[in-house]
Amino acid sequence: MNKIQPIKSLILLICINISLFLYTNTIQSQQKFSTAGFFEVEGSKRKVSNFNPGWRFYKGDVKGAEALNFDDSNWVGANLPHGLEVLPENASGGRNYQGKAWYRKEFTVKEEELNGKVFLYFEAVMGVAKVWVNGTQVAEHYGGYLPFAADVSHVLNKKGKNVVAVMTDNSDSKLYPPGKHQAGLDFSYLGGIYRDTYLIKTSSVHVTLTELSKTVAGGGVFVGTLDVNGNNAKMEVRTEVANASPKTQHITIKSVLEDANKKPIKTIIQKVKLVPTQSKQLAKQFSVNNVRLWHPDDPYLHFVRTDIIVNGKVVDQMRTRIGIRLFEMKGAEGLFVNKKYIGKKLIGVNRHQDYAYVGNALPNTSHYRDVKQLREGGSNIIRVGHYPQDDAFYDACDELGVLTTTANPGWHFFNFKAKIFEDRLYEDSHNLVRKDRNRPSILLWETALNETPAQPGHVMNNMHKAAHSEYPFPGMFTVTDHEEAKKGGLDVYYHGHDKNINSFNREFGDGGEVDDWYSQNSVVRVKRSWGEKAMLEQSLRQAEYLSNVFKTEKVRLGGAMWAGIDHQRGYHPDPFLGGHLNVLRLPRYTHYVYKSQYEPDYKLNGIETGPMIYNTNELTQLSPKDIVLYSNCDEIKLTWLGKDLGTQKPSTDPKYDGLPHPPFVFKNVFDLEQLKFKKKGKEGPNIQMIAEGIINGKVVVKDVKTYAQRSEKIKLSIDHQGLDLIADGSDYIPVRATIVDRNGTKKVLAEEHVYFEVEGPAEIIGGIQNLGNPAKSSFGIATALIKATTKSGKITVRAHVKGLKSDEITLESKSVTMALFYDKKYMSQSKKTDKNKIIIEQVKEEELPKDVKVLQEELKMLRLELVGKNQALMDLRSKSKK
Repeated sequence: MNKIQPIKSLILLICINISLFLYTNTIQSQQKFSTAGFFEVEGSKRKVSNFNPGWRFYKGDVKGAEALNFDDSNWVGANLPHGLEVLPENASGGRNYQGKAWYRKEFTVKEEELNGKVFLYFEAVMGVAKVWVNGTQVAEHYGGYLPFAADVSHVLNKKGKNVVAVMTDNSDSKLYPPGKHQAGLDFSYLGGIYRDTYLIKTSSVHVTLTELSKTVAGGGVFVGTLDVNGNNAKMEVRTEVANASPKTQHITIKSVLEDANKKPIKTIIQKVKLVPTQSKQLAKQFSVNNVRLWHPDDPYLHFVRTDIIVNGKVVDQMRTRIGIRLFEMKGAEGLFVNKKYIGKKLIGVNRHQDYAYVGNALPNTSHYRDVKQLREGGSNIIRVGHYPQDDAFYDACDELGVLTTTANPGWHFFNFKAKIFEDRLYEDSHNLVRKDRNRPSILLWETALNETPAQPGHVMNNMHKAAHSEYPFPGMFTVTDHEEAKKGGLDVYYHGHDKNINSFNREFGDGGEVDDWYSQNSVVRVKRSWGEKAMLEQSLRQAEYLSNVFKTEKVRLGGAMWAGIDHQRGYHPDPFLGGHLNVLRLPRYTHYVYKSQYEPDYKLNGIETGPMIYNTNELTQLSPKDIVLYSNCDEIKLTWLGKDLGTQKPSTDPKYDGLPHPPFVFKNVFDLEQLKFKKKGKEGPNIQMIAEGIINGKVVVKDVKTYAQRSEKIKLSIDHQGLDLIADGSDYIPVRATIVDRNGTKKVLAEEHVYFEVEGPAEIIGGIQNLGNPAKSSFGIATALIKATTKSGKITVRAHVKGLKSDEITLESKSVTMALFYDKKYMSQSKKTDKNKIIIEQVKEEELPKDVKVLQEELKMLRLELVGKNQALMDLRSKSKK
């Protein structure tokens, strides 16, 4: 026997195991996200396809665009989520397009797949949406924040092409919520098919789609926790099944409670007989012992796998992800989770859904990163403003233990003149609950319209009743501002001071510091580019406001700062500028104020915790003399220029006495004059400020801040937050270009226009038209959003500034695990598709002819020259404005 053979076999086995490990990790990464509210079961007859790629798009109205044979060859290719346009970083003040827009897509369905049912599912389309398939209208929806679906089985062609056409309209309309015109709105109606779409194929006998069911508290699968006792739980599962076959069926519904690893724990069997076209919901209560309950500090998730069985064969399967938990409001005793006081204040932020450049058209990974950053930054609750958010957002909240809310779309408006507006409010209230009723993370249901004192009491009460009818289990709490809540009979108050009714401060830290509603010049609204003085003042004010929230009684559950992330606004020319993160998700100092309130021994899977220090002094010519640090340590020892400045405890200023961990302040430490004696350009690495965090007498964390010398180069990094870039045609990832000195120290005062270029199956979102590329650095960092194509592979990103050393970084987009459903030919022939780029991507670099390589180098040099010219032009414009 060949002695080498066993070694080869061992190596092969190791490689297979590594491949399986990497594949499994990729699957797990992508399976964080539900599809149409459920998770697909491997091998199931229910097939879910990603319907996002391969559309064509036209911004404007077109007559006859719904027709099967309409000529859309001059339309622009688009992948969903899609937001109508690429926007500038500041898209506030009505800069966005409002009006009609059209989408079309060709696809084919195999004849054998038409024996069952085929559905189109839209997570959200902004404003009015009308959907046609092969010229037949199959759906009409009003309102931009809730999902809808269409059964398209009856209109599909068995052979040849099918065409879906969607008309969207994000124009102002008082006929559906929110109703307020954008010019008077504190957020923007950014348009398009801006959330995911899916094509769902099922057998004739199948679990119904919630969006198509008329059953109150029904449709699909609904799992409720009735009671808990220790680690034992009493639960109820509801399943609605439909028989679309031409004969009577005897159906078995098998509901399997699984742990997080999909290991069965409990099986519930129900049976039903259905005649053709009949559907029915079945409900059964059951008990389960020794389970791991969901808690914000231990967000353990279970699955309920649903098997639909006919004649001994499984004809439909799906998984519903749940958390077994019980919420109770006990007035003066506070919030109880699983029959125990939660033990802490609910501290967090508000969140709008938009992102720089793309508007509301965020991929799932961006929603998840938002939640992760905010959770890591000290938020255990996120109040949403002011509408239901993306499924991926709630997936992340469930997984990371972030308590959250959902809300009927609305803000400062009620239409007294059109009954249809009121009727649609009630419809939204039902659908609001149906969308996210299985979410363990949702604590409060904001059914009444936000900040609308004029809304009638009976309307609020009807919305409250609608929510409770859709969620007839413990833990449903409707909420709005206290005066409106009293009129409408809601369960929990925003603000208010009733000792028997639990309340929550929905927004703090902003309104009292705005000079007036028109100007809104405020010390708590600042850009990162305004520097450390502005951000330090902002963060210290926020520390003071946060301190007051911590000091409230248990009846006040906590509060959410307005707001966690900068967002675009309809009525004002400036975005909201007071977030922990800016529109590109770069943190301000306030982020670290909140992060420092975690106890140093707090642990939670998926986020960075533990002892921390953040030094707000940037050691520049504009830096203050005092050194302010945010930390959760007992003491901090500070060393500057090699000199021990002693050890201090947190500030005892009464302004911060409610904080678990007040700021640390070392007075009169920094002075640029101290650096005169240093040898010019030689001592950079030694000019350091060292802060050491001490707990119980031991140093547990160290922060080193180095004095930055002249800008010399660019340093690229990928802000992935633990998630891969997925090759689905719409996923993107932020790449940061930091301006650094020769030792790699960030130069926060550097203002440069950084030119990015990408090689491989990806593109950069934006360009010179929206100042997305070249991108101007903000507090030393410029950002490019790198978007994947539908092809996975190696991607190289380069960044250039004339006069500085360039940098490049490599990442890899991962293959999708869910099938992408689109016509490749239709997609490749769409307008503005760079066919040459597609061909080049398929050719290895070493196979390129020598003259092509020379042309590539010449092109690169021309681009660098363009960067220099653009930068000089921008600098000239900036000087002329001054």
